[in-house]
Amino acid sequence: MTGETLRAALAAETATRAPAALRFLETVVNMDSPTEDKALTDKVGDAFEARAAGLGFVATRDVQAEYGDNRVCRHRVPGAKARVVMVGHFDTVYAAGTGAARPFRIEGNRMLGPGVLDMKGGLTVGLLALESLRAAMGRIPLDVTFIFNSDEEIGSPASRKVIMAEAVLHDIALVLEPGRPGPSVTVGRKGVGIFRIAVEGREAHAGAEPENGVNSIVEASHKILAMQALNDWDAGTIVTPGVIHGGTKPYVVPGLTLIEVDCRVGSATERTRIEASMAEITARATVPGTRARLSGGFHRPPMELSDAGAAHVARLRQVADEMGFPLGTATTGGASDGNLTASVGTPTIDGLGLHGGRAHSEEEFAEVASLEAKARVLAGFLAQLSEG
Repeated sequence: MTGETLRAALAAETATRAPAALRFLETVVNMDSPTEDKALTDKVGDAFEARAAGLGFVATRDVQAEYGDNRVCRHRVPGAKARVVMVGHFDTVYAAGTGAARPFRIEGNRMLGPGVLDMKGGLTVGLLALESLRAAMGRIPLDVTFIFNSDEEIGSPASRKVIMAEAVLHDIALVLEPGRPGPSVTVGRKGVGIFRIAVEGREAHAGAEPENGVNSIVEASHKILAMQALNDWDAGTIVTPGVIHGGTKPYVVPGLTLIEVDCRVGSATERTRIEASMAEITARATVPGTRARLSGGFHRPPMELSDAGAAHVARLRQVADEMGFPLGTATTGGASDGNLTASVGTPTIDGLGLHGGRAHSEEEFAEVASLEAKARVLAGFLAQLSEG
């Protein structure tokens, strides 16, 4: 089958299967899957696992006590020229009952509903691409591991181990998070850290004996100003002191102040700088008699585009042009499981899911046309990867 003939076959198969994929998406969007509710989330995981099984994938479960079980679905092809890991999460930020209160619906060129964009729609894109590839070529011609994980919205505390362990065994990671405006795929994400500093002073009566107090709020203020100075817009580093709790009463010299800080970095170099600077700011006391403790740190390393990753992105964009849905590239300050796959050295392309907006809100929507278009592009890219 020539390249042009294959592209036409993939486009036709994707168009044929898109309505059924849309109905499946409606079903899973109407099923609540808040990260913290294992029973509900597992039911949605079951639906995705069954869909993958229908494509010949063999599932194993990374069983969890607190969150839904992560599903690792494998399709093996002896002698395959490419090993691909596809990653996406089926948990959402929405509480139980949201699906019934705001069910899936289509308004004009948009589909709306909890998790339709972030990211049940992305998982559906991946499945539709694989279905179309199998139909057009008679088989799925490459090794694919499809990871459906259940806890991404809270930082993937339980699933990160299996994601990283699988990623290192594969040639490329394809992450089905929402696409970026443009439309674009995501080629860079910032590393994310949450740091906490507890500043200790000494309480005293603010009127009767203030000289016996040591003001932790004043010391915390010096530290906040020092942290604010760490921002480097050109390097993509953003340091945001976001929460502060200090003192008990206005007439008591505050003895304890707690600071929580969000840090976003675009490179491993900046991560190292921020970690060292936070430790130094914590250790340095401007107000005599104060001391401080630092906790927390980076829980998502930065996703940086490697040379191998850039080559894959160029290939994907060529396929997208040929499949009639040109894609640009973008970076973002938000994190995903793509940060994890990239951190183990696996070339990673993110943002392969639906296009839309207003994720995590009542107005969350996805563009209807992007379901077929992104699946068509992904199917074409997988076909190219299978050729080596």
